Amino acid sequence: MTHLDDTIPPISWREMEAILATMATTETKRLMIRHLVEGTRKQAHFLPPGGVMTDLFYIASAMLDAKFSPSTSDTGGSEASSSFSASQP
Repeated sequence: MTHLDDTIPPISWREMEAILATMATTETKRLMIRHLVEGTRKQAHFLPPGGVMTDLFYIASAMLDAKFSPSTSDTGGSEASSSFSASQP
């Protein structure tokens, strides 16, 4: 049995998307959020919980990164979710 203090409160994908959107420093980044979260949601079935959280943290760090400046063309359809690849530091 897991203690309540040992777990992260549950959050919906829609709530996660909204949180990440507030972290986006540009409108272009906000447009990318939906695609990035959807891609992560689709892959979540194949990843352990820690892997899902890692992907979400990569998205959050990209949204806060002032040097990450995607163009508007990067936000279109499936290209945005497939073109995002965070490399480990």
